[in-house]
Amino acid sequence: MARLNCLGKYELIKRIAVGGMSEIFLASQGGLEGFERAVIVKCIREDLDAEPEVAEMFLDEARIAACLKHPNIVHLYDVGRDHDVAYLAMEYVFGRDMLEVCSRARALGVEVPVQVLVKMMCDVLAALHYAHFVAEFEDRPLNVIHRDVSPQNIMISFDGITKLGDFGIAKASARLSETRAGVLKGKYAYMSPEQVRGKPLDHRTDQFSLAVVFYEALTATRLFQRNTEYSTMEAVDRCEIPPPRVLRKDIPRRLARVLRKAMRKNPRRRFSSAKEMERALHKLLRGSAVEQTERVAAFMHQLFSTELEARDRAIAGASERDRMLIMSTGFELIGERPSASELLPDPPLAQQRYQQILAERQGQVTVVTGQPAGASADKLHEQTTTPRAKTPRRSPLNDWRVAVTVFAGVLLLTLVLLVTFGGGQKATVALPGPGEPRPLRPAARKGIDGLLSVSVAPHVRVKVDGRDLGQGAFRDHPLKAGIHQVQLHDPQSGRRRTLTVRIEPDRTRLLAPMDFQ
Repeated sequence: MARLNCLGKYELIKRIAVGGMSEIFLASQGGLEGFERAVIVKCIREDLDAEPEVAEMFLDEARIAACLKHPNIVHLYDVGRDHDVAYLAMEYVFGRDMLEVCSRARALGVEVPVQVLVKMMCDVLAALHYAHFVAEFEDRPLNVIHRDVSPQNIMISFDGITKLGDFGIAKASARLSETRAGVLKGKYAYMSPEQVRGKPLDHRTDQFSLAVVFYEALTATRLFQRNTEYSTMEAVDRCEIPPPRVLRKDIPRRLARVLRKAMRKNPRRRFSSAKEMERALHKLLRGSAVEQTERVAAFMHQLFSTELEARDRAIAGASERDRMLIMSTGFELIGERPSASELLPDPPLAQQRYQQILAERQGQVTVVTGQPAGASADKLHEQTTTPRAKTPRRSPLNDWRVAVTVFAGVLLLTLVLLVTFGGGQKATVALPGPGEPRPLRPAARKGIDGLLSVSVAPHVRVKVDGRDLGQGAFRDHPLKAGIHQVQLHDPQSGRRRTLTVRIEPDRTRLLAPMDFQ
C-alpha cells in the first residue's frame, strides 16, 4: 500500500501490521482548527484486491462491526472506498494486546495478578454477550459468533479497559457471504473441539476459546499448542486439561471451577451464555468497578513503565503541532513499541509442566509425554528430581512409657497373625490405601508393558479392567500394551465414569479428569 498516502479523509502515517487478508495502518484524521485524531485504517492487501471471497469477507466485517456499539468492543468509525480500495477506519486503542502483556510479564518474571485477569475476562465476556444476544441489524438479532477469540484480538488499554477486536471471520445471521462447510477459520490453538471438527457452531465456542486464553495467561503455559497444525488440532480434540490450581497455587477454587466448566468438551455442559459465566466470575472481584479498572491500569503501567516514560519525554519535547498526534498514537511515532516476542523461549506445555510438578512432589523420575512447540512429536522428555531428605526424628524409645506401648502393640499384632494364619487359611490381602495402588506385575516388561498414572482426589476409587487399585492418585502402574478400561467412582458426589485408554509399550499415559480432582 506504499502507493497511497491517503485514503479518504485519513492520512496514512505508517503500516503497523499485515494480516491474512488485510493491511493495518496508523493514520491521522484531520479536523477543524488543527484537530487531529489517531485511527487505525484497515484495507485489503494489495495482492488480494482481485479475490472476490476476500472482498466479501471484508464487507462482512464492515457490516458486523458497524452494528457493534459496546465499550468493550473496538469501535468502527467509518467505511469507505478511495482509489478503488475499500477501507475501514477504526478506534486506535492505546494499550497492548494480551499476547504482549503475557510476554512482558514473563520477561520481567512476574505473574499477572488473578484479580487483574478476572477483570479482563469479565470485560471480554460482557462484549461477547452483547455480540451474541444484544446487537441488532435491521431490527433483528445479529447473533454474532466471533470464532477467533485469541490473545492477539484482546486489547488492554493503559486506562485499564479491555476490548475485543477483529471480527474479520465472525459468523452472523446477517452475513453477506456464507462460510463453506468444513472450512476452518481461526487460530487452531484457541479453537473449540467442535470447531476443529468442522461441526456447526454456536456462541459457546467463543466461551471455550476465551477460557483457553485466560487459562494460559494464569498459568504461563500453552494448553493445546503443538509443533504442527495437525497435532495442535488433535490436542484440542482430546481436550485434556491439567488442573490449573496445580500449576499456580493462588488460583481460587471458584475460578478453577469456572474455567473447567467453560472448557467442557461437550458444549451443552458449558455455561448457557457469556453473561452467566461473567456473573460467576464477578463474585471473585474486590472493590468497586472503578477500583477494578484502576487495578488493571496500574499493572499495565508497571509492565510498560520504560516505554511510557519515553513517550512522556517525547511529548514534553515536541512542538505544539506534533504534541497532540504523539499523545494519541501511543508508542508508534517514537520508536518505543514493545516487542511481542521479548526474545523469550516458548512457554512450556501445560501438560508437561503438570507432570513435572507431580514428579517433584513424589521425588521420582517421570516421563513427560507432551512435547513443546517446535519439538519432535515422537521425542520423550524426562524430568529427574531428587527425593527430599527426611528430617531425622528423636527416637521415642527414650521415653519408657512409649516403649511399653510399642511392646504391647507388637505382642498384639503377633497374636493376630497367629490366629489369621494358624488355621491353614489364606490371608486376605487388604486393599491399597490412597495413592498406593497394587501393581499387576512387579515391574514393567520392556517392549511389552506401558505405565499408567492417574491424578484424582484422595477419596476417588480407581479400578482398572475391573480390578480395584484403591483410592487416590498413583503413578507408573505397569499395564500390558493395549486398550484398558479405567473406572472412577467419587463416593462423595456419587459420580461414576469409565474411561478407555490406550497403553503403548515403554510409554507413560497420564489421566487427569478435571471433574474428579
